[in-house]
Amino acid sequence: MPVGVRRGAARRRVGISTIAKRGALALGLLLGLTACQVEIEVDVGFNEDGSGVVTVGVALDEQAMALNPDIASLLLTEDIEDPASGWTYNEPRIDELGRTSFSASKPFSSPEQLELVLAEIFISDDVFRDFAFERDTSFAKIDYRVTGVVDLSDGLDLFADPELTERLGGEPFGEPTPDLEAALEGVAMRVVLDLPVGPEREEVLAFGGDQATRLEMTAQDQSSTAVIFRWVAWLAFALVGLSVLIAVAGFLLERRARDRSLDPTATQQRPVRTTVPAAGQPPHRRLRQVVLNPLGVLLEPADEPARLLASFAAERGGESDDEAVEQLHRQAALGRITPAELWSGLGLDDDPADLAEQFLSQYTVRSGARDFVAEMARRELPVVCLTNDISSWSSALRERLEIEGVETWIVSSDVGVCMPAPGIYEALRRTTSVPYENSLLVDVAVEHLDAAQVLGMSTALLAEARPAEGDAPAHAVVTSFSEFFRRRPRS
Repeated sequence: MPVGVRRGAARRRVGISTIAKRGALALGLLLGLTACQVEIEVDVGFNEDGSGVVTVGVALDEQAMALNPDIASLLLTEDIEDPASGWTYNEPRIDELGRTSFSASKPFSSPEQLELVLAEIFISDDVFRDFAFERDTSFAKIDYRVTGVVDLSDGLDLFADPELTERLGGEPFGEPTPDLEAALEGVAMRVVLDLPVGPEREEVLAFGGDQATRLEMTAQDQSSTAVIFRWVAWLAFALVGLSVLIAVAGFLLERRARDRSLDPTATQQRPVRTTVPAAGQPPHRRLRQVVLNPLGVLLEPADEPARLLASFAAERGGESDDEAVEQLHRQAALGRITPAELWSGLGLDDDPADLAEQFLSQYTVRSGARDFVAEMARRELPVVCLTNDISSWSSALRERLEIEGVETWIVSSDVGVCMPAPGIYEALRRTTSVPYENSLLVDVAVEHLDAAQVLGMSTALLAEARPAEGDAPAHAVVTSFSEFFRRRPRS
């Protein structure tokens, strides 16, 4: 998660240095006396066009968390959660090793912007430098290459703000501390590079030392469709050549027959017809999964959940301000408050379970939804649900409405990020291991589809009626599930 903040007029750095000062390396007091382990991970995921997402995380082992149980409150600074920073903060998670992990993500639109995002992570701009992304396209293949330099030789200085240290009388953390350089032995940084194809590459680096580390990763994406078209072209060329040879041979035989005074009709050759495949349109991207937003696509009504919640609360004498309700619902959908805290914030004091059951009873299964999911299963095309919802409410809807055939559900409160933020689409890609360009998202919210389309996903808007001419969005529009299976007339 971004680790540093410099207070002042600019407030340019928002991220890991904040956590470093207030968290991971503020644990220097502990690390100097114990064997606590802290790991910082910087994950750079690239799309085909050189855009992508930087995800930064700090993982603390159980011993470090036990020695400082208030570390979470130290890490949750306003700088990290400031929307203007562009960083999306994720709630703390327990990973498979039992460590408590804090993370945040920020997208970048180009290799040049990647340099700016990486420069926000530490106090020094020279930790990540000379990062470059190359994409070389040739027939039937695309070569990717990323290079960069990571320099951790400044050690503890990467986490100590010089201005703050001066104000604190020369003590980076405000008071005399044990040997913090020795404490850094318990801190490691893992750099992960993830190109659009192929496995990830990771490098584990230690703080301090005399030399910077140069990273390089390459990958190649071969298009089997393009290879097939090349062979088809060669075959077509060969057929044309063969037809010419046959025509020439026929002409020579006919001429020879005439010279021998034979009946020309006896050896007259029929014209040879050679079928050459016509030039086809560029191959379509192969669809490997269908992604649905269940709230509005599988389930009705299609209204925004926050709007339904506002009406529900107002009918029961609770909060009636739409903006306040929307803010409370967003906090719950991000997993930052519990459903009970949500109902309390709405001014409803009834049993939270009863309130949730009454609210969810508004939803019914959209006509044709079950048949659509069943047909996708018959075609061996996985269906994934991606939704901005509260985890317990999403589970209750699945059980009550018996939605079967969807094995993967990605719920915003479980991953700590909501659509249309790029982080939840990245969670989809990592969970399913299906590239963006092989996924179709069906949703009722245009802003969700816009964000998915930028990442390379195919999109379809499920609307109540077709838009008027001139108002059509930049997405395919369907009004029912049956339209997905209608055959288009051949041109």
